[in-house]
Amino acid sequence: GDAADDPAVWVNPADASRSIIVGTNKVPAPNGALVVFGLDGKMRQTIANLDRPNNVDLRP
Repeated sequence: GDAADDPAVWVNPADASRSIIVGTNKVPAPNGALVVFGLDGKMRQTIANLDRPNNVDLRP
């Protein structure tokens, strides 16, 4: 199954409603992924086919 884990939150300094949540699905490729969600819970982007991606760190 999926192993969604280690979310990071980026707060948009100009418009907090456009902030995002980034997390990983820590499983072997092709199902491992980095996934980006909006605050509404909708998936915005997926970078798939990663092999056991680990923690997410965001920098300004």
